[in-house]
Amino acid sequence: MSSTMGTKYDSHEHAENLGLQVEYQRLNTGHGLYVPGRDLILLRPRMTAATERSVLAHEILHHLHDDRRTTGVWSLRQERRADEGAALNLITPEQWKDVTAWSKDPREWAIELRVTAEILLAYMKVARI
Repeated sequence: MSSTMGTKYDSHEHAENLGLQVEYQRLNTGHGLYVPGRDLILLRPRMTAATERSVLAHEILHHLHDDRRTTGVWSLRQERRADEGAALNLITPEQWKDVTAWSKDPREWAIELRVTAEILLAYMKVARI
C-alpha cells in the first residue's frame, strides 16, 4: 500500500483483498493477533473504530512480512515495522498537514485521523516529524 491511502484506506477491505479471514475473539493479551499459516487475524471484540482500524492495519503488515512469533529484539523489530507500515497506510502527509494546522494537541490529531496513539507516534517517527 502506498503512503497516499489515509482515510481512504479500509483495513477490512485490504484484509479481504488479501484473502485474510478476520474473526473476533476474546484475547488474553493485546488487541489483535495474526495467525501465520492460517491467513487469519483475530481481533478483540468491541474496540473503538479507530483502535480496530489501527490494529487490523498493523496485523495486516505482519501477514505481508510473513512475521512469526518471536521474542526479544526480533519481536520489537516486527512490531515497529508493523506500526510504521500501518501508519503510512492510515495517514497521508496531506492529512498530517491539515490536522496539525488547526491543533497543537496530539490527542486531537489521533482522534481526527482515526488512529491510535501508537500509530500516530509511528507516523511521526517514520515521517521524521
